[in-house]
Amino acid sequence: MREIKKLLFITQKIHENDDDLAFTILWINEFIRQGFDVRVICLEKRDFNNSFPVYSLGKENGVGKIGRVVTFLRYVFTIKYDAVFVHMNPEYITLAGWWWFLTKKPMYLWYTHYTMHVHLFLSGMLCKRMFAATKQSLPQYNRSAKKVITGHGIDIDFWGDKNTKEEKSQKELLTVHRICRSKRLELVIQSLLHLDQDYTLKIYGRDVEKDYYKELQELVKKLHLESRVRFMGPVPMEELKGVYFKHRIMVNMASETIDKTMLEGMLFGLFPVTTPGNSKAIGLPIYPKDETPEALAGFIKTGEWNKYDKHFLRNIVKEKHSLSALIRKMGEYIKKGK
Repeated sequence: MREIKKLLFITQKIHENDDDLAFTILWINEFIRQGFDVRVICLEKRDFNNSFPVYSLGKENGVGKIGRVVTFLRYVFTIKYDAVFVHMNPEYITLAGWWWFLTKKPMYLWYTHYTMHVHLFLSGMLCKRMFAATKQSLPQYNRSAKKVITGHGIDIDFWGDKNTKEEKSQKELLTVHRICRSKRLELVIQSLLHLDQDYTLKIYGRDVEKDYYKELQELVKKLHLESRVRFMGPVPMEELKGVYFKHRIMVNMASETIDKTMLEGMLFGLFPVTTPGNSKAIGLPIYPKDETPEALAGFIKTGEWNKYDKHFLRNIVKEKHSLSALIRKMGEYIKKGK
């Protein structure tokens, strides 16, 4: 069988200044560096330098759902490609998997979540492989050879630290992720009650669940933590470098997945305080023994994490979660159509 080179990459958004999905451009560039000829279909296209072909479904121009579906299928039928890689949106496999099956186009899915739905069920039937960053993702397929655990993919060069030896704040806690219930931010906020008054928390991220965001604001008021908790809102990917640079501790209590922001922060010397499961998946040697506010605060106060410096943390990311290694692992399957 000839080696597959032409790849159709399907994702939600191409936007180099997006606070959540800008990293997909780094992924695509790495696929190209490793020899793939990539075409991209996305729901919407915004700021981008057009360094590779992108076919937008037009959400940025107000195109409705029916129009987007028609446009998607037109692209699927007319663009030239040998294999399909769907990033985090198995709905596209529901829409066009039948065509790819009939035309013998191997399908691959990247999915880092644990919920099951009909789109994921169909993906499990049609995909050659389903890639996940950790074993916590796609638990329904733990016994299937289709599930491949790869680690995350962090672009070491993009997130390069300037190595300036500025003193980092050890009592200004940081969290960077979307604000939604699965992140369990209330545990992080409540942990401040068990820490000295000079500990504060900055929360960066988009409020994707408005009702939950309101509940968190009310919790801060109820606990009289207004002077210690700040909601900073979303920040473009490029500007995150300056945020990471100033901090030493990142707290993240997402229960079943590793947020890539923890790994990005590690490249700047941030120690991620997270769940035992996430800590083991990352490769951290120490972590809180429980998932309670008291356990979080107790772990932070021990200071044991402080002996693991930036060099140690960077090496973990380089060895287990680099972008080049991730694309190489997935590429071995894709090129062979396996």
